[in-house]
Amino acid sequence: MKKLYTCLWILLGVISYQDTFITANGADEVTALWQKTSHSSQYGTLVPERAVDGDHGTCSHTNTQTDPWWKLELRHGYKVNTIAITNVDNGFYYRINGAVIRVGNFPDLYSNPICAEIPTIPASQTTNFSCGGLEGRYLFVHIPGIEKILVLCEVQVYGYLAENAALWRTVSTSSQYMDWNSRYAVDGLSDSCSHTNSETEPWWIVDLLNEYQVEKVAITNIYDINVYSRINGAVVRVGNFPNNFYSNPICATITTFPAGATNTYVCQMVGRYVMVHIPGDQRILSLCEVDVYGQLIGNLASDGTVTQSSTSEDWIAEKAIDGNRGLQRLGTGCSSTLTETNPWWRLDLTHTYSIIQVVVTNRNDCCVEQINGAEIRIGNSLENNGNNNPLCAVIPAIPGGDSYSYSCGGMDGRYINLIIPGLMKKLTLCEVEVFGEGPVFSKTVVRIMLNSRDDLTDQTMRDNILEKVYLLNLLTDVTIKHAQ
Repeated sequence: MKKLYTCLWILLGVISYQDTFITANGADEVTALWQKTSHSSQYGTLVPERAVDGDHGTCSHTNTQTDPWWKLELRHGYKVNTIAITNVDNGFYYRINGAVIRVGNFPDLYSNPICAEIPTIPASQTTNFSCGGLEGRYLFVHIPGIEKILVLCEVQVYGYLAENAALWRTVSTSSQYMDWNSRYAVDGLSDSCSHTNSETEPWWIVDLLNEYQVEKVAITNIYDINVYSRINGAVVRVGNFPNNFYSNPICATITTFPAGATNTYVCQMVGRYVMVHIPGDQRILSLCEVDVYGQLIGNLASDGTVTQSSTSEDWIAEKAIDGNRGLQRLGTGCSSTLTETNPWWRLDLTHTYSIIQVVVTNRNDCCVEQINGAEIRIGNSLENNGNNNPLCAVIPAIPGGDSYSYSCGGMDGRYINLIIPGLMKKLTLCEVEVFGEGPVFSKTVVRIMLNSRDDLTDQTMRDNILEKVYLLNLLTDVTIKHAQ
């Protein structure tokens, strides 16, 4: 079989969603996206969490003071489009008048830009305020002036989050101080940090598993105001050399930024590895979060079509190739079948490719063991829904939230199937990425019995033959010839 290879590069864009409810009631799928609340003071038992509990009848309440404020910390940086605020339902509704909404990446109030000013909100009513896509992980509501009281009965935030390619990826560091593990910098929590010992040129690296067009890197500094300046002079690099970071080009050099703040650095560079290091002796590198945003290069799955044996609620098959690994929001980022016998999921690449590797990302919640025993099959047949194609690999297990790569050694195939053999099985896939070469074209001879009186010069006859050939899932470049 003669193989003709064409160079094919597919850029998978960062997924941005229609407005997502970032802070919601306890039953909402995305409640994990908001981390914690605080306010400048507390009246009685009216804690700040009451403003994000989904109940408009419970309120956060400060004491009477100068410039009272309320703060929400999100786990990641968002583009915030709308903020909805519900006012108190009694005669003190006017207390909200003149409040200011701010959104940004700084844990201190006045460093963040203003989203909107609140002239007034009627008692028990909810009013929406547009922020126009302001980026930030902190949201503040405050009332400038003396003898003020801030009461908030509900704060809802709508926006969207780009996929963080570094989240729960493989990391390493030059050393580890006590139990401050390097993985804490990619766990999605800004209050858990990676920390090295004091040493010469400490470093930290995340392996994104595949090449990305890295657009930007967001770094969250340590909260401790006594040591936040340790980050000063750190260098951010992006490239393909994990063992010699000086071989990788510099994205940015960090001058300084406040304790607990998140700074974003624009890179526009290609690489599999993102690294942070501090030149010099007796240096300590602390990173509370490193987020990487960009486009995955060379993933054939992004242009394919998918189907699965059944669908659980809205966990449709397409969510396994949407570029979002689903680790923040399983329900909006992963595909899933029902519990059934031999559940399967199939990707159609539309042409035959020589498949080098398949990368599978597992869910990270209650049921990580559901992937155990899944088979990856590759081929050109749709017999038994494609599940009879040759076997590339069997997945023994994948830890929660991890992405494992399986080598297929250049197997030719149009269809990529994942199937779990057995009774009472469920197949959940948070992302499937496919890398290979092609398309691979081959000459196929199809013999069709015709009646001696059939006229192959007749266009209707030729169309009928072509229709039969296309039903065999062959390529559409077909030539009809008489056998010699």
